[in-house]
Amino acid sequence: MMAVVLLLLLIALPAAGARPAHEEQGLKLTALPLFNFSSDHGTGYGLRTSLYRYDGQTAPYAGALSAQAFFTSRGKWAHRLYLDLPHWRPGQRLEVEALYEKEDYANYYADLSDAEVDQLLGPVDAQAKEQRTTFRQVYPKLRLMWIYALGPPWHLRSGFQVGHNEITPNAATGSLLELLNPLGARGGFLFLANSSLRRDTRDNYNDTHRGILEELLLEYGLGGGGDFRGGRLTFEHRHFHPLPLGLVLAQRASLALAFGRLPFYEELKLGGDDTVRGLAAARERGEGRLLLNAELRWHGISPLP
Repeated sequence: MMAVVLLLLLIALPAAGARPAHEEQGLKLTALPLFNFSSDHGTGYGLRTSLYRYDGQTAPYAGALSAQAFFTSRGKWAHRLYLDLPHWRPGQRLEVEALYEKEDYANYYADLSDAEVDQLLGPVDAQAKEQRTTFRQVYPKLRLMWIYALGPPWHLRSGFQVGHNEITPNAATGSLLELLNPLGARGGFLFLANSSLRRDTRDNYNDTHRGILEELLLEYGLGGGGDFRGGRLTFEHRHFHPLPLGLVLAQRASLALAFGRLPFYEELKLGGDDTVRGLAAARERGEGRLLLNAELRWHGISPLP
């Protein structure tokens, strides 16, 4: 067993004679199977294919087009088409992303405690409680992000997101969505514009080993027939520190404030893989959020020369 572990560690060390991919020329097609498990969404599986274009000098590539299909055993879909042009113009990066997201059991508890939820729903079994605290949403989106280099390490980022959320409570009657009727309970159209100032010292945009990213981001959205008018102000600090054996310590601190009238599904959330693992996805929603977390990442097995 120890010999197997040592062999894997040796393979994980960077190959001294490996030639960087961006020094090649032409097109390269890759396919990556996807697999995960989440207590919220069950077992997930899918496939991501990517087509890279190399011109022999542009790092990490001259352009990339990626397509992803992803499903889970509890009815979540996350399909994605993504275009990345890291040198769209001198000093400019352009990213375009089309998403089709479906979730059969999205959580909604508002800002209620567990005891308040139980009191509001009354004596129900676990299955009925899940039906009455969840909803189905189908949320296709189109995103565009443009990054302009002002001069190292400063960047200006701007873009937009446009989408339409279709929402159906899982309980025919008596759901929390029906009882509390938050803004956006019937879904709707939302256009969200954003702009930010970034300080970026990361060594690699896509595969960071070291460096800092700090961003002050302002977002503002309109939609829902005029009912949605609000936004978010966020400051985020990310720090990456390399460790031996291909490991990286990644840390994040984020402070966010929401204002105006945003639909409930765009409120600040806590819970789930993106924020706090172990807490049910979107278990907490509100107008202010302070998030601190850290991850130990492994960059995988390096190819042999």
